[in-house]
Amino acid sequence: MGDWVSPGSFNRPDPVEYVRIRDGQLRPRDDRLDIRVTNELEEVLYLDRVELLAVDHPSGTDVFPTEGMTDPPKAFRLQVIRGAHPPRVVVDEHGHDVTDRVERLDWKAVDDFTLGSIRGYAGTHSVTFGLEDASGGPAVLLTGWTDYAFSSDNVAASQAGLTSSPPRLEVKSTSGAWRPVDIDVGIPVGRPQTIALDLSGHLRPGERELRLTTNMRVYWDQILVGTAATESRPRTIALDPDIATLRQRGFSAEVRAAAGGPTVYDYGKVSSLSPWKSFAGRYTRSGDVRALVVSSDDQFVIARSGDEIALSFDARGLTPPAEGWARTYLLRADGFSKEMDINSARPHGVEPLPFHAMSRYPYPPSEHYPRTDAHREYLERYNTRIVTRTLPFFASPARP
Repeated sequence: MGDWVSPGSFNRPDPVEYVRIRDGQLRPRDDRLDIRVTNELEEVLYLDRVELLAVDHPSGTDVFPTEGMTDPPKAFRLQVIRGAHPPRVVVDEHGHDVTDRVERLDWKAVDDFTLGSIRGYAGTHSVTFGLEDASGGPAVLLTGWTDYAFSSDNVAASQAGLTSSPPRLEVKSTSGAWRPVDIDVGIPVGRPQTIALDLSGHLRPGERELRLTTNMRVYWDQILVGTAATESRPRTIALDPDIATLRQRGFSAEVRAAAGGPTVYDYGKVSSLSPWKSFAGRYTRSGDVRALVVSSDDQFVIARSGDEIALSFDARGLTPPAEGWARTYLLRADGFSKEMDINSARPHGVEPLPFHAMSRYPYPPSEHYPRTDAHREYLERYNTRIVTRTLPFFASPARP
């Protein structure tokens, strides 16, 4: 058991998110793997399904899930990358050498761009870098975070005639002109994420220089180039939690790893005082919720701000990786969340509950949350914690 890892917000167009847990962050203790999912934000969390994937891959390679929020969402894919290393030279839109800013994960991102007057918006900015060898399936790893606009910011931007341009990748042709690469990069949402891009088949002979451009507040902390190890077949073992407990915990202390860096949380420092208001409505009662997180069935753990879901997995069936192989864990989470921004959909209450077959949220009168006997029993049995007071509150901290 290593650092606590939180999946963050499950508010993507695709309700399934994979959280990569790096080497050394998760280790068995007493034959168990323990993970805590905390709701630190002014959001209501609807968690439907979780499982832990142990992914074995050849030593000397790294494995990454699909990341980068897009609409429509990308199809899930495990990408195995070999020989990832920083490019020799990286320059920004001003022509400044920012290689030292993207060599390592240190929260010192490329940030010399103009911030717009509306949160989430910026002047157009870019990073340009080269591939040492464009043959053999070149790949790029982009790690960063986004200070993104909320619903009200996007309303204000629309009224001001502004539009956001998600990161786009271009390659310099042998004639010297830039042309788009047909890859949907996406944005690293919330917590820092690594977006793995397999460029196999997208570059022409002699093309080695890439440019990444956006007018969103995207901060690139690390850029690596390598080779897509398409011949390597990862081996995956899926574990369901055999213990899942919902409890009120409180709020982890917000910290900044560096000036201008993303917000991260110190799990070891907890406060019972909420910095947020709460959605009114019916939440899942505290206690055993394992039955709710072992299948995707629209029977959610509904967690309010300050809640924690303690997950424990039996690791006795996991044999050590074979000789010459390494292991990376992925936490697969299926669910939704919504924020309390006044211009978001139904921002004041827990209801209406989402469901996987809905066409959009809020859904039209012709659609409704499942009305089966099983779903009615779930609502009556589990969602008995009623919140009517929406002002900030004191939580009753639970022991880790």
